[in-house]
Amino acid sequence: MKIKVLSVAVLLAAMLFTACNNKKETNEQEAVTEIVDTTATTPENEVATDTISFGKPEHKDGEVIEVTGEVTEINQGKDGYTAKLKTAEGKAFAATISIPNLDNPKQYRAVKAGDKITVKGEVTNLESDVLIIVRELK
Repeated sequence: MKIKVLSVAVLLAAMLFTACNNKKETNEQEAVTEIVDTTATTPENEVATDTISFGKPEHKDGEVIEVTGEVTEINQGKDGYTAKLKTAEGKAFAATISIPNLDNPKQYRAVKAGDKITVKGEVTNLESDVLIIVRELK
């Protein structure tokens, strides 16, 4: 009797396990189908390409620029920090400020959100962000 009960229990467990796996695979296939279906271009879900900018960046990589702006955010790093700046014109920049990158290490100082600073350095374009590796901090 114990053997029959044990056999039935094992059989039920195997069936439940198989049923769960089949359902999981079905859900994964449905998810893939949904992704494919949402990428189809129809008049209802057409993307307005006139709002997407694929133009050249305003500043070239390696170009040296000087920017004055208000610090909106600080992200601490290992040997310095990155300050997000917003200019009076509304342009956003990220300025990496660290002692090794400064021409004069004595210029290094901590800043906080709300401070107005001027930085001069080399531009690196990262997707839609403009990163300035600061050589002078004023």
